[in-house]
Amino acid sequence: MSTNPAGKGTKTIGINMKMEMATELERRAASMQLSTGAYCKIILGEWIKSGNKLQLKES
Repeated sequence: MSTNPAGKGTKTIGINMKMEMATELERRAASMQLSTGAYCKIILGEWIKSGNKLQLKES
């Protein structure tokens, strides 16, 4: 049995997104010398802490 490299009480998730968005996330993460996953974790954490609701709309 393997363990999660992030530690106990964590879960790994994956998402698919348009190439333009993925490239932008990678660019921003690299500019801060972070992995893309670490950058996404930071921005998602900040959004959740803000308490703002996400407005979902069809594009």
